[in-house]
Amino acid sequence: MKVLSKKSIGALVALGLIVGTGSVVADTSTTPKLTIAEKAARKAAAELHKAAVAQFKSAIASYRSSADAARATYKAAVESAKATRDVAVAAATTAEAKSAAKSAFTSAIAAAKATRDSAIAALGAKPVAPTKAAQ
Repeated sequence: MKVLSKKSIGALVALGLIVGTGSVVADTSTTPKLTIAEKAARKAAAELHKAAVAQFKSAIASYRSSADAARATYKAAVESAKATRDVAVAAATTAEAKSAAKSAFTSAIAAAKATRDSAIAALGAKPVAPTKAAQ
């Protein structure tokens, strides 16, 4: 059996350290360039997305304005019912008249709520934002 010399062992250790440290290797794979058809498809998808976003913005603005109008109508009905109630209660001389004024107010508020809720329900669901096309 042959015994290794100190120089041979030292060389093997040095070689092991050099090889064992690893080396940085650049990724040699290249990303393929897009073809003209792929570029056109992406551009078309982007244009469709822009159009969908514009349509969504228009739909959400319309939805919000209609919902705001329903809420404004409700608020006006409540203010009118409060004014009517206050006048009726101030003019009432009996407890029955005051009770009737308060009952009429409660009925007016319930009718206003029902009108508002049905107007908002008639709008349907809120428009949904479009999702961006996959690249």
